[in-house]
Amino acid sequence: MVRSIWKGVYIAKELKDYNNIKNNSIITKERSSVILPYLLGKLVYTYNGKNYVGTYITRKMLGRKLGEYSLTKKPAKFVKKNKK
Repeated sequence: MVRSIWKGVYIAKELKDYNNIKNNSIITKERSSVILPYLLGKLVYTYNGKNYVGTYITRKMLGRKLGEYSLTKKPAKFVKKNKK
């Protein structure tokens, strides 16, 4: 579901403080925050429930959520069983 236009984009308070940082890495648990232009070129570590997953922010990621790039579930691997 899309957020209302009149509300604007959601960005967590802890990520707003990183606007003028010199270090290029950010550690956060806010998966629902939108990626804004001041995060370009930075390495963002997002918590997926078990560990922190690092993501390098590029131009194509703008306007999307941080949680889209740190998967919480492992992809299923199906192996065909041999019949005896």
